[in-house]
Amino acid sequence: MPDALGLLKVLTELGAVIISSLWLYLMIKHRRALPYSIGKLGRILIWGLILIWIGFLVNFANEFVPKLTTSVTVIKLSKTMDDVFVILGASLVTYYLYQVFEKKIPNVEPMQISIDMKGAKLPPGAYLLSSKTPLQEVMRLLDGKNILAITRRPQDYEKLGIPYIWLTKTEGENTLYPTNLPRLLHTMVTHADGNTAFILDGLEYLILENGFESVMKFLSSARDYMLMKGSVLIALVGEKTLDEHQLAVLKRELKELEII
Repeated sequence: MPDALGLLKVLTELGAVIISSLWLYLMIKHRRALPYSIGKLGRILIWGLILIWIGFLVNFANEFVPKLTTSVTVIKLSKTMDDVFVILGASLVTYYLYQVFEKKIPNVEPMQISIDMKGAKLPPGAYLLSSKTPLQEVMRLLDGKNILAITRRPQDYEKLGIPYIWLTKTEGENTLYPTNLPRLLHTMVTHADGNTAFILDGLEYLILENGFESVMKFLSSARDYMLMKGSVLIALVGEKTLDEHQLAVLKRELKELEII
């Protein structure tokens, strides 16, 4: 019986290594397709999972350490390290989950703004528009929809009575840290429906803080969610702030709008 229990213990530890290796492999392989694993915060999630995997691996290796050394110190250290790796990894994953899902969502709701101009209704999806476009013209495109702005210029939207989320590193009401792309995506998905539109007026700032590739992953995921939920996203961009390749990639992912 003791031998059978010992064998069962080894097999379960090996199973934990195999299973965790599989989901870690799939997570890393498909990280670009996983919307909540983007940006700097997404890397925290990946590293947390890697540390947990190392902990499982060390735990399995502990079965063989006593056969390789008689040092009591080495054996005790080995048996401690598996717990250390798992705790560190679990802490990172917990931090990620808190930042994305549990931290208070900015207390702001999309609101319909009445304007005098009537414009063509935009079908659901994500669009690209020059940042030089007057806000009144942007509003014309979104006439009749509940609007929420995500911006670096909150004062411009406050003047028009448009609800906004302020992209800033300063803590405050309705603020969001610029590197927390998963949280931003989660907030948008939470509010998205067939009668809601988002204005993203801070694209260059997000690229500066997260890198172009991470922001493109965010925009691709946001576009897909807009299509699924029947919402509209208009991203404002200054063409001279991006190089030709970046602008071409943006125009390939988001439909370019022209104000006539």
